[in-house]
Amino acid sequence: MKTRYLHSADTRLEVSALCLGVMFLGVREDERTSYEILDRFYEQGGRFFDTSNNYGGWTEDTLGTRSGDSERLLGRWIASRKVADEVVVSTKCGAGKRDPGRPLSIEPPTNYEGLGPEVVRTQLTGSLQRLGLDRVGVYLGHVDDRDRDITEIADTFSALVDEGLVAIPGLSNTATWRLAVARQHSRAAGRAGFGAWQQKHSVYWPTPGTDEATVITPEAVDYAADQPDLTILSYSPQQGGQLVRPWMPIYEPYDHPDSERRLRLAHRIAHELGATANQVVLAWHLAGVRSTLHYVPGSSQDAKADLPARRAAMIPVFSASSVAQLDEALGAVDLKLGDEHLAALDTP
Repeated sequence: MKTRYLHSADTRLEVSALCLGVMFLGVREDERTSYEILDRFYEQGGRFFDTSNNYGGWTEDTLGTRSGDSERLLGRWIASRKVADEVVVSTKCGAGKRDPGRPLSIEPPTNYEGLGPEVVRTQLTGSLQRLGLDRVGVYLGHVDDRDRDITEIADTFSALVDEGLVAIPGLSNTATWRLAVARQHSRAAGRAGFGAWQQKHSVYWPTPGTDEATVITPEAVDYAADQPDLTILSYSPQQGGQLVRPWMPIYEPYDHPDSERRLRLAHRIAHELGATANQVVLAWHLAGVRSTLHYVPGSSQDAKADLPARRAAMIPVFSASSVAQLDEALGAVDLKLGDEHLAALDTP
């Protein structure tokens, strides 16, 4: 397994090039299956795991789970394998329940707990207890809290770094401009700023005009490519299996004609390389999506085309419900995409 580095202020944290999302482990998948997946990932050099304080809360009525069950499962596995000093855990807060008696919802009223300083601290304490750790590698605001000044949120997370509880602070499901303001604020104050940005991304680009709060857009890539100390953690790269299941519809906000073209492109490249579409997309993310500001396809006369390539650093956060699915994803690490493949995928 290759490795990458996450950055924040003077901190440089080494992680595996792929991050295993454990949202459904201990929630939808039983303990035996979950341990088999975690063991296999670890055996193949995987050291980076992503979870959240609210995983299990979405399925309490259907599966009888509760918020934090994914963290609890991961914590039990870490303890049983005695690997606390070898792995990096990323977890989140902010999208847990504000009112325990009401359900969570993506649409307002969401019932999200938000990112107030007291919530962030209390939830981190709970996550550390469930994980059995003294600190977490990456701690993310799960969903931006638009009722708060983004600089207040930045200061809250910087304080956790100052206290040694968090190595790399980050945000998820947050608009580019909000992240940019937060990072500039922390930089000006000489404090640890958000070095991880977890957003949804696959082979598709969202419909123009889509609210960018949760998805990667070409503009988001342009910003990230200009920030050498920022890494995008791309979630749902395989779109829940849709890339390799032609009977499944393309999900919003990607359901537009160009997505069909890009899906065919991923399958064509996969056929040429003897790979799968899932592996092609993961390999593209690992290569880093190229900024359009310095890349003008078919325009060799344009001065921009002669500038050095800039790519947004990206680590895909993938999930697996079986060892076979995990092994498929791991195959992306050694998949070599040619320049022509990258150019075709990079073009919005």
